[in-house]
Amino acid sequence: MEYLQTGYTTRPSWIDFGNNRHWFLLFIIWPFMAFLAALSNYSRREARIVVYIYLVYFGLSFVVDEAGGDALRYATELEKNALLPFSDFFKIVGGIYSTDDSVDIYEPFVSFLVSRLTDDHRILFAVFAAVFGFFYLKSIGILYDLYRKNPGPDALIHLLFFCVILPITTINGVRMWTAAWIFFYGAIHVVWYRDVRFLILAFMASLVHFSFLSANVILLIYFIARNRNYIYLPMALVSFVLPQIISPFLQRLSLRLGGALQTRFEGYTNEDYISGNLESMEDKAWFVKIGNDLVFYYLVFAVIIMQILSRKQIRNDRERNLYSFLLLFISFVNFAAFIPTLGGRFKLVFFLFATTYLFILFLHMKRSRVSVITIVGLFPMLLYAAVAFRTGATNMNAWIFTPGLGVPLLMPALSVAQLLFP
Repeated sequence: MEYLQTGYTTRPSWIDFGNNRHWFLLFIIWPFMAFLAALSNYSRREARIVVYIYLVYFGLSFVVDEAGGDALRYATELEKNALLPFSDFFKIVGGIYSTDDSVDIYEPFVSFLVSRLTDDHRILFAVFAAVFGFFYLKSIGILYDLYRKNPGPDALIHLLFFCVILPITTINGVRMWTAAWIFFYGAIHVVWYRDVRFLILAFMASLVHFSFLSANVILLIYFIARNRNYIYLPMALVSFVLPQIISPFLQRLSLRLGGALQTRFEGYTNEDYISGNLESMEDKAWFVKIGNDLVFYYLVFAVIIMQILSRKQIRNDRERNLYSFLLLFISFVNFAAFIPTLGGRFKLVFFLFATTYLFILFLHMKRSRVSVITIVGLFPMLLYAAVAFRTGATNMNAWIFTPGLGVPLLMPALSVAQLLFP
């Protein structure tokens, strides 16, 4: 059996293909098996391409839940767009930020272009998956390439958790989470290397979801101010208390935004919306309600502990920069928490950066066993992963795991949730 080089160690590859035609053949015979084989050989360029193609295949077989949700709305809008003349394309571009329906440009832009070819929502979600998957895998690739140079059990666990924070199943709410991966990929280069080109990329996330205007303001502040921990640290500590006190003032301030942004912001902050949001949370199981909070506090305390334990080992600007940005970003997340959906959504973006920070610190640790810190985080991470799978199972086509390329397109839609959670 051929052995693949992985940093300072070697590991056997249970399936290894030396010719691209073998990957292509296996993908035709059994796409999911090709996907697993590609994960086993992920250090190879062709394997990463296979993983990317499988993510697009996932989008192509996406199951739209008839009970509602963003995915159903996207599918319905595609059918409406297919009936419109091409001249209406300019209304999408010209109406951005001027009406309630045109706050973001990405989803209506893609929907309208796809509608010129078909009204089949599967093609639309394949395009969504292609864009999402590109930035998703690019971001994972950054961590994976670092891991290959210095593998360890703690870093591996956090790398795997990083992959499930916002998986491909989240294209059900494609705008927010595609923007999240675009922002992360751009911001991590800005934070680590101060690369202005990626600052522009990070700002492009605002075209996918308008709320990332606020996150980009935070990134821009960091880019200009750099590592000012004597300011960021007190601000982070205060952010756990002060937002509860001044939230009424911030809600009144939001009314001055004007235009569609005001309308959307009011929708997030009005009492009826907040009440409805709380009622929906009460209907959820206990593990759904506490899952995000457990991960949040685990990451916060793990970052604090690792910062103390690894202070003498942190000699790279990459670690110092990311720690400073985390302090600033968690302040933003905590102050945004008074807006139910906005604060909760950006908390998941914080998960990406905090997990990355722990990951690179664990890379410096020469350990053969899992640390106590990671063991403490296993339950929150596993609970979060289980909830993510249960949520994504609604739109995950069960036929995508069967042999035969194209079977999900020929068979009646059958979600994994229908099989496992009838």
